[in-house]
Amino acid sequence: MLTLHHERGLVLSIISRTTKVILLVVMSLYLAACPMQLAPLYDKAIVDGITSTNKSIMVLFASASTGTTAETFNTRSDAYNNVIGSIDALEIQSKARPIPKSGVLDEVNKYLDKRGVPAVSNSEIPSATALDGISKTLTMMRNTDKKQGLTATEVQAFKNQTDIYMDQAITYESFLQR
Repeated sequence: MLTLHHERGLVLSIISRTTKVILLVVMSLYLAACPMQLAPLYDKAIVDGITSTNKSIMVLFASASTGTTAETFNTRSDAYNNVIGSIDALEIQSKARPIPKSGVLDEVNKYLDKRGVPAVSNSEIPSATALDGISKTLTMMRNTDKKQGLTATEVQAFKNQTDIYMDQAITYESFLQR
């Protein structure tokens, strides 16, 4: 026969276990309902900026596609400065977003690999790294153009390098929209 003290202890034990189970279930449901951020948030302003600047860069390449001379550099100076400044600003915007650990980069790299484009590094924000590469490529092109002009082959080489970086930046930012 159970005493009142034992019955009370047994009831409290059952209530305590039931409460723990209910609390565990409620917490599990709450955590399952919380969206987990796996990548930086999609930023339409960055995508629009990259797209717009890409058009300006391609116009610059088209205008120099047959080669340039140092004597005509001043006609392109503003275009260089505009696209380099725009790319640098987009890089800063891209770096300003927090980036959680995720598998998004793996998906992006698989997609790039299928298209024959080099994979992006996972040590930094991929679009920021690509934008930095574009800035460095265009700065080298500008400096060479100013110093000695560019041959059509040199312009094509700078364009090819820029295309790879631009593809990486656009691909990564587009994946964030998903």
